Amino acid sequence: MAKPKFVTPVIHVGQDDYTQEAEYFTPDYEYYQSDDDALDQEILEGQPLFKANGKLNGKYRNAVFILDAGFPWFLNDRVMEQLPANQILMQSNLNLSETTRSLLKLKGAFEFNPHDPQRLIGDIQRFFYYDPDGYRFSPQAWHYNWDQIQSVSQRGNVYHQINLKPTDDWQLIMSPMDSFYLPLKMANKVALEYHLGPENELALKLIQIDADTKEVLRSSFISGNELQTSIDVIGTERPTFFQVLLYARGKGQLEVGNLHVRRARGPYGEMMPNDWVISDQKQHGSTGVYFDAGDMKPPLNVYFAGYRTKEGYEGRRMMQNFGAPFLLISDWRLEGGAFYMGDTEFEQQIVNIIKQTLQKLNFKDSDLILSGMSMGTFGAMYYGSRLNPAGIVLGKPLAELGTIAQNGRVKRPNDFRTGEDMQLYYEPDLSDQSSHDLDQRYWHNLEQGELSNTTLAIAYMLQDDYNKDAYQGIRDRFIGLNPNGKLLAKGFEGRHNDQTGPIVEWFQRQYWYLLSQFGRKQPRKPQTTNLKKKQRRGS
Repeated sequence: MAKPKFVTPVIHVGQDDYTQEAEYFTPDYEYYQSDDDALDQEILEGQPLFKANGKLNGKYRNAVFILDAGFPWFLNDRVMEQLPANQILMQSNLNLSETTRSLLKLKGAFEFNPHDPQRLIGDIQRFFYYDPDGYRFSPQAWHYNWDQIQSVSQRGNVYHQINLKPTDDWQLIMSPMDSFYLPLKMANKVALEYHLGPENELALKLIQIDADTKEVLRSSFISGNELQTSIDVIGTERPTFFQVLLYARGKGQLEVGNLHVRRARGPYGEMMPNDWVISDQKQHGSTGVYFDAGDMKPPLNVYFAGYRTKEGYEGRRMMQNFGAPFLLISDWRLEGGAFYMGDTEFEQQIVNIIKQTLQKLNFKDSDLILSGMSMGTFGAMYYGSRLNPAGIVLGKPLAELGTIAQNGRVKRPNDFRTGEDMQLYYEPDLSDQSSHDLDQRYWHNLEQGELSNTTLAIAYMLQDDYNKDAYQGIRDRFIGLNPNGKLLAKGFEGRHNDQTGPIVEWFQRQYWYLLSQFGRKQPRKPQTTNLKKKQRRGS
């Protein structure tokens, strides 16, 4: 069997030994047990756990750490501060100081029962994998039960409006054309985007089947408020399939959007350990939020993900490299995101999450940098104007969603149909007036904001074919809000998706400039490559 591309180390330094239970792990996990208290012990060959400078080796930045009563470094603040956030499993009922317990809480440590190591190992196998993964199953690929449906119409590329035949009993109305495969020892979640009418209800029936014997292993029926959250499908020791069936009762029109299938985190989170989901009331579409406490020193960095059809979180490695605490915010609505807008409650949740995270870290309101690329620039600027951060960093800014939708008719036909979907998500139709209203929603939010504390850094495309006037509009309004503020801007030749590499490089350089205002220094790159070149020249 080929070795997995990425292997997650499970590091257990303590008094207990779960080597026998760890035989359950698949090859993408490796369990290491030690009762040694040497900081430089080699968990991986040639790779000390902590380097000579006292810092955690980057090879273990995404390892899972098991802390039992024999963990030797509970009183070593330097070690405890460097354990990776949300990757710590600690024995329950440990006698710890209040300082250590508070630190572990901020780091998002989970407790486990030491008397059930098999449960612990099973949970790590299913839920503590490295990269999140998920995809959308389009409503265009469903079977319809025409005995119970009067008509089906398509609204944009994502939602289907379904008119029901009146019924008082639950009736099957639709199901995906295919079932979903679940490998052994894995788990998935399913979540549905939908909107009900005043006189109908929707339910989801989930059936899990053994892939070999075809035996039905699980059947559950989910309705009401339970349908607003994702539903776990836990794998077994054998591969399984699961089928999703939608039922309805009542009458009138309802809407069904994407069915989301995500690799699960079980009770530990949605798509990352300790992340959480906020939903809007439009279609119960979800946006994920993930917090990493980093070194627990200012500033708090907030990164809004760009448009991406693969569900998960963008920017984690980059934010980790900065070292500071960070929030990742990722919009999972529509085909690749809905630009972070929503109803009043949805938008206020995002503002509250950022403010509450600052409070949790004991940071000032100004100890904050917001950032994003492409679609993420919309969220960074939209919410930045409500938070007055120390800095905002934007790469390829987009501002006018109505204009983007209009450009899809002429400049980009059949290239970015999500533009029209977004307008239909927020406005009643695709008219010029609705496009104008959608554009003004962004500009009004910015004009009513406050950026008196903010340094704004923008890299933009000179021939941007999505939204060519975004930079100028943001620039003018920023100057109006902060006449003496610092604006760092650079234009790059090309269309929106050209020159991604140089844009990212400029983006990170400006980010480090802002971080330097908080006393942070960019690590120097190792010089080994140049030394090797010199050695070859001399040989």
